[in-house]
Amino acid sequence: MEPVLTIVIVNWNGGELLMRCLRSIRASRTSFGVRVIVVDNDSDDGSRQAAQNEFPEFLVRNSGANLGFARANNLARSSVDTPFVLFLNPDTELREDTLEKAVRCLESYPDVGALGCKMVCPDGTVQQQGLQWHLTPWRVFIELVCGGRQLQKILARWLPVWDPNTSGYVRKLYGGFLLARRKALEQAGWFDERYFMYAEDADLSRTLQTFGWRLYYTAETEITHVGGGTSSRAPSGFAVLMKYESIGKLMLKYYGLTGFFCYRLAVLFGACVRLALLMAARALRQIGNSQDFNNALMKQWLMLLWALGLRRACIPARRYGPDVCGRQLITSGCQGDSLVGRRDA
Repeated sequence: MEPVLTIVIVNWNGGELLMRCLRSIRASRTSFGVRVIVVDNDSDDGSRQAAQNEFPEFLVRNSGANLGFARANNLARSSVDTPFVLFLNPDTELREDTLEKAVRCLESYPDVGALGCKMVCPDGTVQQQGLQWHLTPWRVFIELVCGGRQLQKILARWLPVWDPNTSGYVRKLYGGFLLARRKALEQAGWFDERYFMYAEDADLSRTLQTFGWRLYYTAETEITHVGGGTSSRAPSGFAVLMKYESIGKLMLKYYGLTGFFCYRLAVLFGACVRLALLMAARALRQIGNSQDFNNALMKQWLMLLWALGLRRACIPARRYGPDVCGRQLITSGCQGDSLVGRRDA
C-alpha cells in the first residue's frame, strides 16, 4: 500500500514501553501504508537495539546524543514525504483502529492542521486536556492557583475547561499523540528547537493557528498513555524543573523580557499560595496519604526554588556521565545538587 502516514517516535531509554508502543503500531489495521521512524536519543538501556532486532521494517536512527523532544523529531523531517505525520510518545499504545480513525478524521476537516485524540491512563482514567488557552504570565498564575481538577470543575464557567469525552475544535494540542498535515508542519517550520522538552507542542499549536490552520480534538478514538514513562529515568525533579524552564522560554519568545520576568513572579507567588494551601490542608488533616503530601510539597518547593533562580533542570546524557550542567549524573539525581520531586510536571 502507498504510504500515507509517517509515525515519528523519539525514544530515550524507553525500554519495554517502547516495545509495546511499536507492537501496537504493527498490530494496527489501516487501509493505507504506514512508515515508522524511531529517533533514539543515544539510549543506553538496549531499547534501540531491541527495536532494531524486533522491528526490521521500521527505521531506527541514533541521534548520537540526548537532543530532547523537539530537535529529535526535527531530525526525521528530511525522511518524511507522506501527507500526514504522527508524533507519538514511546509510552503510548494504540488501539487497532486508532490510526485509521484519526487519519480519516483529519482528512474530513480540510481546515485542520493538526489533531489530537483521547488519552487514557493504564487504569482506565481519561486524561484531562488542560485549559484551552494560550499561556500568559497571568494565566500561568491562574493555572497554578486553580490547578486542582475539582476546583477547575467548580470554576468551569469562567475557565476554558475542555471535556476530554467531547470532540471539537480546540486551541491547544499535546505531544503524546499529535497528528499533523505535512503541509501545515512545513509552514510552521516543525518544532521550535529552543525547547528541550515540554512547551514545544503548545508553541506548535500556536504557530499553526497563526498560519490560519485550526486544531481539532477527537474523542472517537483513543490511546493508552502511561505519562512520564521515559522522563522518570531522568534525575529526580527533572520533569518539574524542565517544564517551568520551557514555559519560561515560551514567555520570552512571545512576551519578551518583561513577560518572562512577570512569569517568574507568577510561578513564585503561585508556588507560595499552593504551599500555604498544602500546609493548611495538612493541618486540617485533609490530606491523608503522607507520600502524596510529601510529593506535592516537594513539587511546589522545586517551583519556588526555580523561580528564585536557585535550581535549574539538569539534562541527562548517559545514565552515568556528564550532564549539561557540567556535573556527573547519578541515578538518583545530579551530584552536588539535590533535586527532589515527582516525575509528573
